[in-house]
Amino acid sequence: MLATLCSLFPLSLRRQLAGSLVLAAMVMIAAGLLGLPLATHWAGLAYWCAAVLLWPGLATRNRTQALILLLVGGGSLAWSAGQGAEVNVQRLVAGNSGLLSMLVAVSFLSLVSRPQAEDDERSPRGRRALASTLAAVHLFGSVINLSSVFIIGDRLARRGSVTREQALVLIRGFTAAAFWSPFFAAMAVALSLAPEARLVTLWLVSMPLALLALLLTGWQLSRPNGNNAPVAAFTGYPLHAGGLALPGLLAAAVLALHELQPALSILAVITLMAPALTLTILTVKRQQPLAAVGGLTTGRLPQMGNELALFLAAGVLGYGLETLFSTLGGSLPLTHFGPVEASATYLATVALSLLGIHPIICISLAGAVLAPLEPNHTLLALVFLSSWAVGTPAGPLSGINLAFQGRYGMDSFRIMRWNLGYAAAMSVLVVAAIFVLAGLLGLA
Repeated sequence: MLATLCSLFPLSLRRQLAGSLVLAAMVMIAAGLLGLPLATHWAGLAYWCAAVLLWPGLATRNRTQALILLLVGGGSLAWSAGQGAEVNVQRLVAGNSGLLSMLVAVSFLSLVSRPQAEDDERSPRGRRALASTLAAVHLFGSVINLSSVFIIGDRLARRGSVTREQALVLIRGFTAAAFWSPFFAAMAVALSLAPEARLVTLWLVSMPLALLALLLTGWQLSRPNGNNAPVAAFTGYPLHAGGLALPGLLAAAVLALHELQPALSILAVITLMAPALTLTILTVKRQQPLAAVGGLTTGRLPQMGNELALFLAAGVLGYGLETLFSTLGGSLPLTHFGPVEASATYLATVALSLLGIHPIICISLAGAVLAPLEPNHTLLALVFLSSWAVGTPAGPLSGINLAFQGRYGMDSFRIMRWNLGYAAAMSVLVVAAIFVLAGLLGLA
């Protein structure tokens, strides 16, 4: 089948068609959010078609993970149907189309937000350079995600690969944004499973966690020991004051629109706002919005094959497990979801990440298992975001660690070992934050 697909559709045509389908699917979801009568399964169908077109070009590891999720989810649905359960085909096709649409919408921000430094500008060195690099990758990563890591990393690696300390700054600074950024894939996953989470309440504990992650990284890399190079020798990336404007503007706009339209979820707000704000900025700057969107459609969107396969397969897994547990009666040895249960869920997810299991798999599984308990969505979202923020830098097969292995020649298992102490310290802080949030929510 794949051979036939490749013969009928050469690579360039497949990528162009896939990019167009992804854009069309996001537009359909946005139109539905604005009130137009468009069923989400049509967008889901477009995403599935794009995933099929991009499937031959995916890494073997990603294809294997997606196939396992599809088999487990599909097997659960087949068994449940055999027991008399009703399977909603339209819901199955729609899957995680809302979540994917938010990720597509966020990709528009890369057209107007890129970390910049003049080629002839001297790279800062020392403790201040470490701090500015942490802040730069964290802030820009919170908006344009993984591309910011490599824009900054490639500048640092002009004369070769990045150093151990630079790699840890880039990886930890970036993944810490998962604690709070509304434009991060982690937030999209968390809000898709916990749509009633209150973002402002969540930020009361998740933003301090992100700050503590940055401070912990700075402290660990600044103190002299047998592993660290002297902090005075650290070469970093300059952060300019102008770089703070867009991340702050975007976060404020998300909250303002959510307050004006409380019926819209945060997921929906970002899906609508990110492309609209991007096109507005391009127009004000007298650039060509249509040409920019065309470049995005043929460039960045066809590169989303891994996300498409993983998130669509995770949607099948989540629906399959949900149907399976419902068929079995939904019985669990738990009666409620409080701080103890939340902490146990977080620790189990991070432990599975250390074994090489992607956080979205663990989160989808946890969401299906915990659904009968009707957990508080704000507390559940904190668990999911923290699992992603801490489990990703410590996971040997996480996307960012494998990307560093491929781009800069750093072994992903070595990166995992470098981050074990960080993960342990952050886990203590996360568990404390879970109990604090539970207290604020009246769940303690």
